[in-house]
Amino acid sequence: MGEMAILGTEGDTKVIWDAENEHEVDAAKAQFDILIKKGFSAFKVKKDGEAGKKIKYFDPNAGSIIMVPMVAGG
Repeated sequence: MGEMAILGTEGDTKVIWDAENEHEVDAAKAQFDILIKKGFSAFKVKKDGEAGKKIKYFDPNAGSIIMVPMVAGG
């Protein structure tokens, strides 16, 4: 199972998919692509404590992805 956490002003939203289910993978990838176009950054994280890695493309086998909105400076 894969999970994408989308951080937002209203709280976090989760998108979950089964890497073996084509429809779920397609839906999660579509959501990922929309968020990237909106300026979100994506990070693939591992449960074993290894540091996260910024990604540009959806990986259905990533396990866990965190989507972070663009932060305005000031």
